[in-house]
Amino acid sequence: MTLMNKWYLIKTKPRQEQVAIINLKNQNYNVYCPTALINNKNVALFPGYLFIQLDSNLDNWFSIKSTKGVINFVRFGLSYAKLADSVIDFIKSNE
Repeated sequence: MTLMNKWYLIKTKPRQEQVAIINLKNQNYNVYCPTALINNKNVALFPGYLFIQLDSNLDNWFSIKSTKGVINFVRFGLSYAKLADSVIDFIKSNE
């Protein structure tokens, strides 16, 4: 069985990225929030957004939507915003 893990984009409540990260990691999700050191302070590169790696066939998406700190998935019409692994790898390598 091959895993179909893809990266998706989540919208968080204002200034609650860390709350969402903690709660999603407690549910065993792989979450990524790119940060940068600005004026000796670690800040999110994309405030209000997180990347989450999910298997579209196995993971429970409904629990994510009701996670504290999360508003919803970012969507374009009916499609969830998906990112290629290469995009995440690029962000990580330039973080």
